[in-house]
Order: sequence, then structure tokens, then C-alpha cells
Amino acid sequence: MSVSLPVAVNRNEAPRPPARFGIPFHIHVCVLGTGTVILDVRRDKYLGFGREESELLADAVVGWPQPLWQRGICRGADVIAQARNELCESLVADGVLEPILKGHGARFVHALRDMRGEWISIGDELEVRGRVRLRHGWNFLSAYLWARYSLARKPFAVVVSEMRVRKLNRVRDLDRYQLRRIAAMVDVFGRLRPFVFAAEGRCLLHALTLMRFLSKYQLHPEWVIGVTTQPWGAHSWVQWENYLLDSNPEKVCGYTPIMMV
Repeated sequence: MSVSLPVAVNRNEAPRPPARFGIPFHIHVCVLGTGTVILDVRRDKYLGFGREESELLADAVVGWPQPLWQRGICRGADVIAQARNELCESLVADGVLEPILKGHGARFVHALRDMRGEWISIGDELEVRGRVRLRHGWNFLSAYLWARYSLARKPFAVVVSEMRVRKLNRVRDLDRYQLRRIAAMVDVFGRLRPFVFAAEGRCLLHALTLMRFLSKYQLHPEWVIGVTTQPWGAHSWVQWENYLLDSNPEKVCGYTPIMMV
């Protein structure tokens, strides 16, 4: 994570330049109160920018999320323009930004769901007892082996792509029947998981295994990766609408989602 002092930029002094740069599909962005965090799924790497860089990128890059803080007056237009151009050119070289070709549209990054809302934890507030059968054990083991192999051997971008394709055109709205069914399958998963691996410190493995396991029963919730900067941390979990499938509100509400599949 890079750290920059919060230096505000006067947008009236530095007009926004013509659209030249865009956000590639492998880049995920979220703006926090202290700056911006980027998840580059191709390199499986996080990048961080302070407030100054965040303001420069918000002015120069089409579709970049706007900062959450109030800007002030600090530097002249020429200095701002030079800093903005140098930053963008360096990020293009790193694959974080891409030039916008003539006739092509730009990708807009919108803020994902606010985690400060009301959440219900399946297994805590809502518990439905599931009956463990032999096929459940086989499906769980298959899901675990896939998740473990994928994280160890596949590029992270491939894992994300596989998850997207598996969910494509299969997502249903959550109704009462689906809710009870998914709660029962989460209970089955929770009783099988301790026999195979410990969940502590393995949030990504846990989330991917649960997603793969539920998909075998045509249940496709959302896989989420969230970040925080005070202190820095990243966390992964599974949710469906306002229901948390493998966590509780206390553990996730301090994170801001940066990627949701």
C-alpha cells in the first residue's frame, strides 16, 4: 500500500481533461475515507492511493469513483495537470489503466453494497437444521478440492472468471423456500467443514468452497471481497441479499466491498 499525505486539489483551477483513460475489467476500485484501494485480479495484488492521487484519478479517468471527502485549494493548475498526467501514464504502463480507443465506451465503477445496513447471519440469527447425506459429503469434498487447487495452481483472474461463468443466468431472487433451503445447506456445510479444514485465517478458501458447494444445488449467492485501511486488511465472505452465509455482521461491517461476484 502506498501512503500519501492528504493534499486537496482545486478542481476550478484544473479543468478536467478530455477522456483519455479508462478502467480495465480486471481492475476493481473502491474509494474509502482515506483514499482508494485497487484490486488487480490479473496480478492478485492490491494497490493503495492517498487522497491526492485519488482526486487526480477521479478527474482524469472516465468512470472512476468520486472521492467521499470535500476538496480544497492547494496547488496551481499546471502542477495539477502535470501530476495527473504522470500518474495516469505510469498506471497505464502497469496495466491499471487503459487508453480509451476512439469509438469505444468507458467502464464505470459504482460503489458496491453498503455494509452498514441490517444483516442477518445464517446459522446464528437464522438456523435451519439440514440432514447430512452421503452425497453431501462427496459434493463438499469435491468443492473443497476445487477451491484448494484453484487457489494454489490457477491465476486469481481465472478463478474469478470461473465463478462468474458458473453463476451466469442462474441467479434467482431469494424467496422463503430458497431461504430455508440455503440455510439448511449452509448448516450441512458447517457440520462437514471441521472434518476437512479449519476456517480461521482461511476466509478465501472457506468462501470459495462454500460457493462451489452451494452451486451444486443450484444456489448461487454472492462472493464478496472487502477491504479496510485502518488498519489495512482484506476479508472474503459469502452473502445473499441481506443474509450472511459464513460470517456475522461484527466481522464484515468494518470492510468496504471491492469485488462482488
